[in-house]
Amino acid sequence: MSSPLCTHLVIGPNASLSRLQAWGFMGLLGSVSLAIGGFFAVQGFWPILPFAGLELAAVGLALGHSLRRNAYREVVSFEAETISIAFGMAGRGAAAQVKLSRSGTRVLLESGPHRNSPTQLRLSCGGQTVLLGRCLTDAERERIAMRMRELIHPGWRGQPLRQPAPVESWLQH
Repeated sequence: MSSPLCTHLVIGPNASLSRLQAWGFMGLLGSVSLAIGGFFAVQGFWPILPFAGLELAAVGLALGHSLRRNAYREVVSFEAETISIAFGMAGRGAAAQVKLSRSGTRVLLESGPHRNSPTQLRLSCGGQTVLLGRCLTDAERERIAMRMRELIHPGWRGQPLRQPAPVESWLQH
């Protein structure tokens, strides 16, 4: 008898800026800002330089925070009898881990607490609820909820997000 297939879903933010690109951006921004500040300091407007330095420090802190948040990961492993969810930072291992029974787990996609709040993706099993995908968009959460339902109950097939219009209707207009 063959062993059951184990599937892993890795959820993480869209980290489009690498560390090298962040350093390049900071270098370019710093050189332009300090060149302009230096020009005005030579003209006698020296208070511009400390404010340019504060501006660069604020941008540097924001970039550092963004790069740290880009390392966040949620790994959902679908095994034969269980679903394991690990939360942590890439390269540092799991900070927390939850195990749920595969057969009793439900995938819930709920609207947020307020009218304009994003949806919430939850895995629920016997009173235990785990919130997933906070770094995803609503459409991504909807797609991953459908995929998780398929993995938990292989016979389940979700409805497509939108029904495409028939080709004939495109040609008539």
